[in-house]
Amino acid sequence: MQMKIRKLLWTLTVISIIVLGNGLTTKAIPNQINDDISPDLFHIGTVYLNINVSATEFTPAEFTVKESTTVNLTIESVDIGHSFEILEYGINETIIANSTVNIEFVANALGTFEYLSLNCSTTGTMTVEDPYVPDLSRPEDVTILFDLSHNSNKTDIAIKYSGIANWTNDNGFLLVVNEDDFLVVDTLRYIDVLMILEPDEDFTEPEIDVVKIFIENGRSMILAGSEATAFTNINNFTKPFGYQFDNTTARYINTTLPAADGENNTLSSFFSTDFLDHPLINENQYVPLTDEIITKIKYTGTLLEQNASWITGFTEESNITDSDEIIDSYSLFYGNESIFADKNGDSIYWQNETTGVNNSLITAIETSFGSRILAIGSADILNNTMVGRYEVNEIFFQRALQWVAKMYAVLRNDDYYISAYDAKIGELINSSVSYYAQNDSVIDNINVTLRIWSALQIRDSFYMTQVNNSYYEGVIDTNNLSKGIASVDIIAHKRGYGYNITEEIFLQINPREAVPYDVPILYIITFVITIGIGVLAFVFVFVRVIKTPKTEDAVEDIEEEEEPEEEIDLAEYETEEETEPDET
Repeated sequence: MQMKIRKLLWTLTVISIIVLGNGLTTKAIPNQINDDISPDLFHIGTVYLNINVSATEFTPAEFTVKESTTVNLTIESVDIGHSFEILEYGINETIIANSTVNIEFVANALGTFEYLSLNCSTTGTMTVEDPYVPDLSRPEDVTILFDLSHNSNKTDIAIKYSGIANWTNDNGFLLVVNEDDFLVVDTLRYIDVLMILEPDEDFTEPEIDVVKIFIENGRSMILAGSEATAFTNINNFTKPFGYQFDNTTARYINTTLPAADGENNTLSSFFSTDFLDHPLINENQYVPLTDEIITKIKYTGTLLEQNASWITGFTEESNITDSDEIIDSYSLFYGNESIFADKNGDSIYWQNETTGVNNSLITAIETSFGSRILAIGSADILNNTMVGRYEVNEIFFQRALQWVAKMYAVLRNDDYYISAYDAKIGELINSSVSYYAQNDSVIDNINVTLRIWSALQIRDSFYMTQVNNSYYEGVIDTNNLSKGIASVDIIAHKRGYGYNITEEIFLQINPREAVPYDVPILYIITFVITIGIGVLAFVFVFVRVIKTPKTEDAVEDIEEEEEPEEEIDLAEYETEEETEPDET
């Protein structure tokens, strides 16, 4: 028993020393800083420019445009007659003295080109720059898979949507058509955008899992349905993202017709302008292959059901501070009070049929892992008839394809800063970051959250404050942290521009500085207890070793004093008495 106690005391001593030593040591972790470069400003559409020419100079003497821009020049002679020439573009115009001439052309050749006049002693310079922002996708970087493997009539679908397929090919995208193969990991390995139109056959469960992995890897898709789509199992994939396909038809209530009972006063095909404020609709500076904005869409066909409460396995956008797997699912193009879901197929509006914004026609989904999904209730708005008759629908597809391919409307960060990477508990750490769109423009109402991680869990998070333009600041309070290693990242989101997550910066959080002691009082108490335990152990052993010999001697003395007296053999005496003769 005494040996067990001694071992326990020595074990406690060793453990206390180890704990004390570990508590007084720290390790430094190098920081990581994001070095994104601000992109160039892109201008698409028409540039209008006035140039004056004299015998001695052009004013202005230089200008810059982006490739594919339409250049509209008004050239004015301020003195004598002149010519205006850009040889590489085949431009050679004559300008009468003190008059003007208008020239319009498309800047379709990259490079630097001189403009000159035979009667001017100097020349000017036109520079045509690459229209694409560095690090964003170009058409040749985007591979699109047009999946027909879940259509019962593949030939009809291929013909029905050949218009948008041809536009995709003609503008430099790589289009791959899948007719018979199952969707497997290898099929989607090099695909950037998955496009599925009017699926009317079930997906296998492995296929649904593969598509989920495809999205979680930051890829994108356009998924457009029909009445038959709602009867497949595709909603097993869509519902976790907050929407599903419905077999109800979207109908427009024509208020110019009487609404008598039993009379059909609705339209199955209608224009609508009920869009969410979104760069897919209204971005007018940077859509590389389209310079028109969308004001309306001609819609016909079935609806979507939108419900954010269906989102599972992820966190909604409103809980941006709590997770790194976040989904923002919202109705981009929705039904107003004049649009209802015709559930019973009688084409007549009744009070029990759903109307208003609950009817989603087109839903957009953005995820924190970089993917974008565009779900369209009815693929018919993209068929050859609709895009052929209604240019607005064709423009919508062109902009939508570029949006899901992340060729524009991308949120970016710069100047990510942390004031200290090694701090004691109780100290404040300043942080800041800048956010902007791909064209370096200021974006308002960005949701910017700083998150502090430890042991793979978010220990603290808070919204950062917009100071000016796209510059955000925040203060990390280390009182909320424990000693050890923590990491910081910042996640930002703006609808239509997606999510942006900075790289992690690692922090070393040290023990709180105590006054007046050089080390925390807890460590001093631990040290004193350790010494006390050691002294007790030593005294216990010492007493045991010294007292044991004396105790053994005393025991021997007592044993000697207690020796038993010599026993008398009574039998011997009895025998002698019996044999003694009688005196008589």
